[in-house]
Amino acid sequence: MVVNNREHYCLVYLDDIIIFSKSFDEHLKHLDEILSTLHKHNFQLNPAKCSLCKQQIDYLGHTTDIQGMKPLHDNIKAIQELPLPHHPTLKQANEFIGGIGWYRKFFKDFAKIAAPIHAVTNLNKNHKHKFYWGEEQRNAANKLKQIISGPDLVLQFPDPTSSYVLSTDASNG
Repeated sequence: MVVNNREHYCLVYLDDIIIFSKSFDEHLKHLDEILSTLHKHNFQLNPAKCSLCKQQIDYLGHTTDIQGMKPLHDNIKAIQELPLPHHPTLKQANEFIGGIGWYRKFFKDFAKIAAPIHAVTNLNKNHKHKFYWGEEQRNAANKLKQIISGPDLVLQFPDPTSSYVLSTDASNG
């Protein structure tokens, strides 16, 4: 890739480039480096699609700013408004768990909370007649909706001077 070795201040996803910096002066330097590199390799940018020197961006379903990353407000609203009747269909249950699952990184113990839903939605076509939605699934869905509606749903950037403990929620060992 043209902008290799710049991962500490530049992310590339398909045709999107995000440049992030700790200060405005540093950002101008990073911006100059990336734009010069792109120009050198004959890349053309569409000015209408460029947003420069922003303090907040919406990207891939997330809003990112100096505080950290949080789910995009409109996406959370859409999840909250997903029709989940008292007895949803398998399709409705899958749409719910798929939509809310996109934000699983914001949930402590997502796999544990969602387990009752996954237990009844992980069915192939030959077994979809076994789908049921009981109180355990309703409680799990309500808890997930409650958490995703909370005001503190922000992933803060790690402090490089702190120690961290990594724990996973998908392992029994």
